[in-house]
Order: sequence, then C-alpha cells, then structure tokens
Amino acid sequence: MIAFLLMLAAVIAAAELISLKKGLDGVEYDVSPSKALAEPDEALALVTVITNRRRRFLPFIRLNEDVPDALVVSGDLRAEDVKRHRSALRSTVYMMPRQRLTRTTPFTIPRRGRYVFLGATLEGGDFMGLSTASRRTDLHRELVILPRRADSGALRDVMGGWMGERSVNRFIMEDPVLTLGYRDYTGREPMKQISWTQTARQGRMMVRCQDHTVERTVTVMLNAHSFAFGSYGRRMLEQALSLCRDVCEQLEERRIPYAFISNLRVIGVADSFGEVGDGLGHAHLMTVLEGLGRADYTSRDTLEGLFDRALSRADLGRGHIYITPVARDIHPEWIERLRAATGEAPLCIAADAFE
Repeated sequence: MIAFLLMLAAVIAAAELISLKKGLDGVEYDVSPSKALAEPDEALALVTVITNRRRRFLPFIRLNEDVPDALVVSGDLRAEDVKRHRSALRSTVYMMPRQRLTRTTPFTIPRRGRYVFLGATLEGGDFMGLSTASRRTDLHRELVILPRRADSGALRDVMGGWMGERSVNRFIMEDPVLTLGYRDYTGREPMKQISWTQTARQGRMMVRCQDHTVERTVTVMLNAHSFAFGSYGRRMLEQALSLCRDVCEQLEERRIPYAFISNLRVIGVADSFGEVGDGLGHAHLMTVLEGLGRADYTSRDTLEGLFDRALSRADLGRGHIYITPVARDIHPEWIERLRAATGEAPLCIAADAFE
C-alpha cells in the first residue's frame, strides 16, 4: 500500500513539474467574426478556435479575449481599458489531448464603425491548480458595421423629382447616339429626332430610332468638413452617411452609373477611398458602403478641395448629388461653378433637413 502511494505521489509530482514547465506549449488560439461586413444590430457570432496539439490533458485554460467594448453579448464581458474602448470576454475551458475546440459566441453591435478583435491572453493552470502561466496571442481581425439606412420618404421624393428633371434634360441636351432605323412621327417625339431626309423621301414625317451610346452618369459628393461641431456634428454626420447610403442604393435601383468622392477620413484602408470611379452593381455599392462604415469623424480635405476634385472630373450632362451634415455647408458660389461646368444644377442634401 505504501509503495502504491509513493508511486502515485511520484506520478503526480512528475505531472506537476511538466505542467509548470510546459503549461501552454502546443496551445493555439484564433478568433474571427462570422462576417466582415454587417448591418447594425445584425445577429453575428464570434468564432473562437482553440487547438491542443499535445498528447496531454489540459484541465484548465482561461481566455481573456480582447474585443471592442461595443459588443452586446450575454457572456462575462467587463470593461478593461476605457481609453482604448476595449473589453475582455472571459471564459474557461479544458481540453483533451489533440483536441480542437470551436466555440461561437452570439453578439450584436448597434453602432456603425470599424471594430478590431485583437486576440487574447491565455492562462493555463498547473496539474494541481497551485499556479498559472499566461501567454498573449496577438491577432488583427476586422469587422465593419455599415451605416443604418435612412429609409426617408422625403429623400425618395426629392430624388424622384430630381431624376425626373434629368430625364427631361436628356431629351433637350445633345447626346452621342447610334441610329437604329426610322419610324412614323407620332407627335410625341422631340423635334431633333425628325429626319428631314427620310421625311422628304417617304412623303410623311419620319423620326430616327436611336440608341444612346453615352450613359448619363452621376457623381455623389459627401462632405465631412462641416460647420457642425461636437456631439451635434457627429449626429449630423451619421445622418449624412445614412442619407448617402440611401442615395447610392436608389441609383442602383434605377441602374444609373455613379461615382463617389468624399473628404471623409476612413480607418484601415488607403486614402484612395476618397474617390470611387463610375460603376454599378453589388461590388461597386459595397465598396462605397464599406468606406462609409470605416469613416471616423474627421475630414481628410477641405470643402473647397472636395469641390475642386469634383470640378476636375465634371463634364457636360454629368449630374452631381452633394450631401453634407448641415445647410450652412452649401456655398452658392461653388454650386454655381458645378452648374456652369455640367449644364445642370446639382442636387444638394443637408442632413439637418431630415431630422
């Protein structure tokens, strides 16, 4: 009996020494959100993967996962660094030899923005639970929450009226066209479509059937260099971001190609986001929306610089939609310069008018 107890004590002592020396060796940690782009309050999951690559049982591993403090989660979440806006998501697991453990933690984020998951601190206990060893695993996983939709009936009415005016202008302004054929004049066609050569040849009024070879395009301009300051300025900029999203989605619905320029400062991408070329489609829209989601509350250029960039790309017939936090950001002299360059008055949208 005494021999057995001595052997058991020796085994326990050996296990204790090994666990003290190599407590977290062979343990790997990874984490990522279930999506890279998401809507505010969308149900998401934080996917945590812990791997034990050793042939030994790990009775105790504590995770302190470094997550943004904006997470709404039912787990043990505590504020850790107020200045960095970080929190620690805490949990404890045990692991069998050669085990890979995948755990999903449901969460939501109510606010637009760019959020980074920075890894975790792992703590491993010894065999007898007398001491712990810790190790930091640094990661960088991003999640971008898009601006909320404004869903403004007033904005849809304004856009509808402006697009109606552009449709009328399309028939007034000369456009490069391809003639497909001729048909009888009905009295509803503009005079410029009448073919006098075919009219003389046929002995009755004939008009050209034409296909436009140049599409009318729109430039969406979003201003962040505003007269709105403090918490009010942030609220109005958030409203402007939501209105910008709605404008782009309405242009997508109408299949109108559009470019995007802005003086927003965005986090985590190159400064070239300030310009997105003409395009349509889901990928084009998501490029713009991801930039809006990554925006902070500062500007990378002045308002005059924004208009100078718009004017450098303006051509006859190109429409402009100018979105800004407050009406004081609308300067008549710059609006007139755009109108003179394109032949069309830009549509100006101030977020404070949609409160």
